[in-house]
Amino acid sequence: MGNFMQTQQANALLDTAKANIEKAQRLIQGRTTPHINTKAMLGRTNATLFEGQMNSAQRACVLGFMFVHAMFVMLGMTVPLQYLAYVLATTYHETGRTMKPIEEWGKGQGHSYGEPDPNTGQTYYGRGYVQLTWLANYAKAKAVVYSRNWQQGVIDFVNAPELALNPFYAAQIAISGMMAGWFTGKKLSDYLQLDGSFDYQGARAIINGKDKAEQIAAYAIAFETALYLAIGTDIERSVIQRGSTGDDVRELQLGLGLNPDGKFGNATQTALIHFQQQHELNPDGICGSSTWTAFEKEIYGL
Repeated sequence: MGNFMQTQQANALLDTAKANIEKAQRLIQGRTTPHINTKAMLGRTNATLFEGQMNSAQRACVLGFMFVHAMFVMLGMTVPLQYLAYVLATTYHETGRTMKPIEEWGKGQGHSYGEPDPNTGQTYYGRGYVQLTWLANYAKAKAVVYSRNWQQGVIDFVNAPELALNPFYAAQIAISGMMAGWFTGKKLSDYLQLDGSFDYQGARAIINGKDKAEQIAAYAIAFETALYLAIGTDIERSVIQRGSTGDDVRELQLGLGLNPDGKFGNATQTALIHFQQQHELNPDGICGSSTWTAFEKEIYGL
């Protein structure tokens, strides 16, 4: 019964996230921000970061961050896609890939922020996708986070700090906090390079020094690639065929409705040849640039 209820709740979150993204996209019409294709974002992310087994809670989280990003852009904020990629990568790491807001293990035990505040009676230990700690940071969150009616300053994290576990608020806290340097004083803009690239490895200092910096940078690059694909930018892909393995194979399998084991075998070859025949491509069972282009158009609508 517990798993059934969790699945229902996750599916409800997923439906809400999709509806919110559609709302944001309608509001953003006419602005110069690129449209992020949700099918492409989820398809590529599922293949490269979730081994083809992305669940509804993980989808809802990614969609939720996409909505918050769209909302911030609509409100006039500058939030480069690299920022979103790195926040998603940090969330992926900090939540152990569950993509669910979490409470700090030990609830601040051994730290002064783990003691109840004498004025509010609340304890400001870590909560969220990225651990929000200290009363001062909960107050900052109260000042900047938007409600579901897009009102700012009305979500009282100071007197109800558990609200930082709400996915919609947690996503805003993660992006806003990492942009403003709430956690260590370092902020996302410190790592955006003059040539437009981003220092994903150095950016770990925003949260936790150099801990797992290289690993999280690799996650960020995977999210960035998915985001670029989702806005219609060409990404580097392998030419894959029978005997190939890896994420590109898994993405192809997901799109063709196959078991996403990442191994290009008989079933994948047969399905690919059928796809190529349907789209008047050379049915050679090799997925090269022309087949990838047709795949992205047919499966993602790019």
